[in-house]
Amino acid sequence: MRRIAGALRGDFAVAARPAWGYGLLCAVAICLPLVAGVLTGHVREGATAALGGYLTVFGDAPGLPYGERARKLLRTAFMATLGVGLGQLIQPWPWLAAVVIGLVAAAGAVWPVISVPAVLAVALTYFAPSGAGLPARMAITAAGGLLITALVLVLWPVRRLQPLRTAFEEAGTALADLLVAAGRAPLSDESWESLRRRAVTTHDAAARAFSLYRVSQEDDRALERLLTTLDRIFRETIALRVLRAAAVQEDPDGRWAEELDETTEALAHALREAVTLGGQAAAPEAMDAVGRFADLNEEVRRAAHARRTPLPAAVLLGQIRRCLDRVGTAVRSISQQAEEAVEVGPRLPRFTRPRLPVLSTGHHPVRLGLAVTLAMALMLLAHEHYAKWFVVTVLVSLRPAYRDTVDRVTLRVVGTAVGAAGAAVVLAVAPGHTYLIVFIGVCALLGFAFRGVSYGYWTMFATPLSLMLSDFTLPLDWGAAAARVTLTVAGGALALVVARLLWPRGHRASLTGRIVDTLERHAALVRSLVDRDPKAVLERISDASEAARLLGDSLDRLDKEPGGSAPQRLRDAVTAARRLRDNALALLAVPAPVEESGPTVTLLDMVADRLEDVAEAVRTGRPLTRADDLDRVLDELGAQVDRLTERRLGEVDEGAADRMTGVRRGVMHAVAARPALRGLGAEALGLASFTAPRA
Repeated sequence: MRRIAGALRGDFAVAARPAWGYGLLCAVAICLPLVAGVLTGHVREGATAALGGYLTVFGDAPGLPYGERARKLLRTAFMATLGVGLGQLIQPWPWLAAVVIGLVAAAGAVWPVISVPAVLAVALTYFAPSGAGLPARMAITAAGGLLITALVLVLWPVRRLQPLRTAFEEAGTALADLLVAAGRAPLSDESWESLRRRAVTTHDAAARAFSLYRVSQEDDRALERLLTTLDRIFRETIALRVLRAAAVQEDPDGRWAEELDETTEALAHALREAVTLGGQAAAPEAMDAVGRFADLNEEVRRAAHARRTPLPAAVLLGQIRRCLDRVGTAVRSISQQAEEAVEVGPRLPRFTRPRLPVLSTGHHPVRLGLAVTLAMALMLLAHEHYAKWFVVTVLVSLRPAYRDTVDRVTLRVVGTAVGAAGAAVVLAVAPGHTYLIVFIGVCALLGFAFRGVSYGYWTMFATPLSLMLSDFTLPLDWGAAAARVTLTVAGGALALVVARLLWPRGHRASLTGRIVDTLERHAALVRSLVDRDPKAVLERISDASEAARLLGDSLDRLDKEPGGSAPQRLRDAVTAARRLRDNALALLAVPAPVEESGPTVTLLDMVADRLEDVAEAVRTGRPLTRADDLDRVLDELGAQVDRLTERRLGEVDEGAADRMTGVRRGVMHAVAARPALRGLGAEALGLASFTAPRA
């Protein structure tokens, strides 16, 4: 009960300002057909058009670019129209209808194109009173969907670039916040991970937004360069954090830390200005800050040659300076590209060739189909007047995970109780279609305004909306309101029973494969660092990140199974894998190894071997049998740096301070790579330990 209360508080939290304009637009589009139907005496036809509009906008995604948004709305309107036709076709055969609606629900869970609005259209139309002929009813439904599509897209020529600009702004701002955090004193792992996750999420959202725009070939290249530049800043920022932490250990009292803070602040400010204002006024100041840090680094280098400062600290600051140079160049490039902007002509969205369907797998489609068929059968046996409330509750409440079903049922019961009781009060005080239209309009306005910022309020206001629209021609009193709430509670109970009894556990079995895949992909990443091909390394990082994400998703779903609990050690393994990838990025940013650099290649091979050995042990269920010297090689890193440092200082004493000798290249790699190698080795050992089979 405490968990449910906590979930409800989270669901009703308002994350941002509600979209009042969007809510008002949806309310107008839904209520216009109702008003027209009442005024012309065609109430049933008006309700059909309003329901078609509601089902269409139910599938809307306001954050999408307008071309993709138009395709999605038109596709939803088309599928809802087909659903209405199918629902009316099966009306004469109740028991056939029970099977058909169950099959459609299962098909919708398998193939996302058959969306929830389409399944709702079938169910609601089957229970609706017979009226207009099939072609007329489908035409009216399509008209309602097209009306709301036109109203939603009416501002397309003016606002067509807004989603693109918003995605770009959010990605750049999140990256600027991460850059500031990387240059300051180390944050807690939780705070850093939150900023890092937001930077990755917004970058992916920007990449998706860019891919959905149909622009010229020249602008396509500009957008691709922009994404590549943002990605480069992200990689250098990750490396900067690792190098800064190592420099603090070598020289904890150096005044360079304050200068680094100012430099990263200036770079972050220039990046924010570029993505929010589209200008580059702050870019020169940021480059000046990078230059000041370079001057300070030169002073530290001379002090190190005079043995007043540890040479490793000077080497690390030199690598930090190179990171800042690359970030500064990237920020200046983004400033220039943002000022030039990308223009997208006000042409209609293109309809591309149909793609192969993306199908979902697992037990959920079968479970949903059986549950909806059972709900239909129970209502046919009971001859309940408001049976649709029971069936629709089962349809929209049953989720793939048990705990998600619990949360959905709770919200739906609360929403239906509030909505049905509110409508009953309104009609008891002032009966008639006019006041019901006002109530529906208020629900639509509030529901769609809160849709993107509070799932709880969206459910409360939108839950009764489709059912009120489908019952628009029926009288509503206190008895009807009580019956509807009771049927909603009963439908939620059935959804919980089905979620609890039919294949409630299944994700634990998939964990072994996810763990093996994560280990093997991270081993491949480590091996790719030997050759240091940036393209290959970045591809391996992407593959390893996806494997770890899938493992994390499996753990999340395991937590939602009845009595399920994901092992904490596997959660720690996902964290260790993320840190391993960060250290891989840091290692990619430092100079390449040379013969004088020590055991870099040997260590990378041994780390990859350790991960592959653990993957094999997990796959077979047998404990690790092969021993290695990974711990010893990690300990040798410090001794190697000390030896190279002494040799380099000897060269300086002999007058070779400014010559690029083999020893100097070796020191530059060994010192800069040591923190990344230590971190990579330590996280690999942690990943192996967390995932290794338990005796």
